[in-house]
Amino acid sequence: MANKSHLKFLSEQQLSEIKNFRYNYGFEKNKDEDNAPKDYVRLATSFRADLEKLDSDLKAKYNAKDRSLDIPYDIDYVQITFQDQFVISKYFQDYYNNFGLEATTFYDFAKKGLFAVIDRDKFKTFITNVHNFIEYELDGNQDAKYSKYVKYISGFKLLRASDILKFTLEDIGDIVYLSLMDLPLDDTVKRQIVQSLIVYFEMNGIVHKYDTENDRIELQNPTPEQIQKIVENFDIIESATCSAFTTVRPSEFNTVERQFGFTIQNADEDLPIVGIIDTGISNQTALAPLIINDTTFTLAGNPLIDQAGRRSGLHYLGHGTAVAGLVALGKENHKNNFNGNILADAKLLSIKISDNGYGYISEVDLLTMLYDVKAKYPDIRLFTLTTCYCNFMYKNEAFSDYTYSLDKFAYDTNSLIFICTGNNDNCINENTGYDLSYFHGDHTNLSTPADSLNNLTVGAAADNLKDGIFLGIADSREFPALYTRKGHIDLSVIYNDAKKTNKNYFKPDIIESGGDVGYCSENVLDWMDEPALTLLSARPEIGVTPDVGTSFATPLVANLAAKIIKNYPALSNESVKALIINGASLNLIRFAPNVSKLINRVAGNGLVDEFKSLYSDENSATLILEDTIENGKIKIYPINFPRYLVEDDLGKKHGILKVTATLCFKFLPLKNNQLSYNPIHMAFSIFKNHSAEDIMKPDEELKSKLRSNLSWSENGRYVSKPLPYSNTQKISLNVNTDDLNNEANTFKLAIHAKLSEQIVGGIPEDYPEDFPFSIVLTIEETLKNSTGKLYNEIQLVNHVEAIQDISIDTGLEAEALDI
Repeated sequence: MANKSHLKFLSEQQLSEIKNFRYNYGFEKNKDEDNAPKDYVRLATSFRADLEKLDSDLKAKYNAKDRSLDIPYDIDYVQITFQDQFVISKYFQDYYNNFGLEATTFYDFAKKGLFAVIDRDKFKTFITNVHNFIEYELDGNQDAKYSKYVKYISGFKLLRASDILKFTLEDIGDIVYLSLMDLPLDDTVKRQIVQSLIVYFEMNGIVHKYDTENDRIELQNPTPEQIQKIVENFDIIESATCSAFTTVRPSEFNTVERQFGFTIQNADEDLPIVGIIDTGISNQTALAPLIINDTTFTLAGNPLIDQAGRRSGLHYLGHGTAVAGLVALGKENHKNNFNGNILADAKLLSIKISDNGYGYISEVDLLTMLYDVKAKYPDIRLFTLTTCYCNFMYKNEAFSDYTYSLDKFAYDTNSLIFICTGNNDNCINENTGYDLSYFHGDHTNLSTPADSLNNLTVGAAADNLKDGIFLGIADSREFPALYTRKGHIDLSVIYNDAKKTNKNYFKPDIIESGGDVGYCSENVLDWMDEPALTLLSARPEIGVTPDVGTSFATPLVANLAAKIIKNYPALSNESVKALIINGASLNLIRFAPNVSKLINRVAGNGLVDEFKSLYSDENSATLILEDTIENGKIKIYPINFPRYLVEDDLGKKHGILKVTATLCFKFLPLKNNQLSYNPIHMAFSIFKNHSAEDIMKPDEELKSKLRSNLSWSENGRYVSKPLPYSNTQKISLNVNTDDLNNEANTFKLAIHAKLSEQIVGGIPEDYPEDFPFSIVLTIEETLKNSTGKLYNEIQLVNHVEAIQDISIDTGLEAEALDI
């Protein structure tokens, strides 16, 4: 079966309609009282305790202040927890005007807000309202009057120094980050406090870097006493963090020491360059001809030396070198143990951030270095980042400054970073076998920056790229490995209504082969050679070494991306991402009922299918739509199907085709509001052969859905209390002959977009209003006897073109990879 080029829509010709979009498919309840508790006595009792604690915390705060410091303002911050989401567009100004409270940031998808007490006299009004509510409910004072807003609150507390510190001072590292408060209505006050903070740094010899782009300050080697004084006195710090990262697993595998060499046949070819953000790449290995000879980009020594990873005798086996080998050489060369004709898929730029694979890095310097890489090598589009922080993210924890920086970098520079979820090395000590219920624990959550949305997050499947009997502990090689980490977002604890959710809001995006753990004895797990991957070592005299991890699953996906770019260099990064996700599948990964709700959080969209991401064939056509859409618009693209599907005897009439479609877009992230971090609601679906006006009508008036369960990919009807928006969405549809007959062989692909109104300080004036997107649509025959017609026939009835002239034997078989 010939491998064929994917097809690309000629978007301007295929487009049939552009209209203003109307949300006519249902409306939310907007009354704040809907979720207010009925037991006001209990709430009043809780408020009384909150007031007492607030008073005692305020006294403790000011007793701890050092009045010898010259600081122009003292600001108190109150964290308020609400009964439901806080409607920023409606109540932001009310809280400021009535209570002297300026919202600075929101957590738990706007169910918690941090407010600065900007006007102390007005804040007394807030306290009086709470007192009156308590008197009314507990003391029976019917004359006590209070604001209706009080009943929408479930609790409040002062932000204390202990809340700001996100680590114990005993565990302070080389680098500490101070995230600054956002005061959109009082920026002058903020600037004056920050200036006094910088004076304090200079007077005390604290090395610092003010990252104005991300509104944070990096401190190098501060003492615990200095950090304590800063968070107690300078009321402009939202959080102080100190996070160590790691790539290194302490356990050791057996290492076979032997000479190992091979020659890469196409090292002189013009291949995509991938930036390897890691521990360096050894240029003393067979990868040398593929490595760009540039030692510029490093935070820790020569980037062409790799002395990290596990130890063998007196030497270390490397980490970045193994990652680079997977990026450049991919699955097949590793499966073949580097025998035969070795062809590379990518060249390599070493971006060294650590010499030993653990410790602390300067995020500020790393981001500066990445922007410098893009300035020097603007054609580099792909990067791997397989170093995550050691600490897991708590359930529904907000985006870190590090994640924000990487998402913004991806947006600014047309880049795509492949990030691992991080490894949970404790899995071998906490299990006696393969138990997916283990992932119910929060300690199995991913580590930052794996929560990045503009980039692609990769978890590990148990597969080890070896044919024959699978010797890992997983139920099957396609299943997620026990050490991989799951997404930390659980919207079910945020929204009381089970129907209010976003089924596309999860991480990781996909899983790929990372190797598995094994049984060293009955009921005892360990890192074993047999189920591990075989990887390139940084030591030429050793050659290869066994290892496992999400660090090694991730570069395999970057290798696939490099192949896609090599085949289709004009495609956008969003199309590359969509092709990978659209090809992935959960078909061979079945979770038991007690863990079924975790499947996307553990395995994402499933295991990567290299063939489907790279090629179409006679019976399966992948069509790519790249276009832009304006805020508030809906666009319609007809999808026309060949006549043979209704005229020929196909042997069946139900499920003759399967359609799988994925939408991807990038966005400029917004800080200080987890809910509207991605402020763009974009959704798509496949409808009956109806007009835009008909598609926008409610179901009671006209049914445009092809299936009752195939609606818009994301629900945008919640305007004041929205869902968090995903920039990656996937749908699927099985097509019957009757569907085609009823719709004259044409379905309508519809997409619409709208900016959120729930943004602290409002939508920035310079925020884009025209949003590029990519939709990848795969249409495949699901017949016992395939016709061999689909690919050619679908080109005749749509405005498409083959992207490349591809008709080669890659060694990949669609049937063997049909997952």
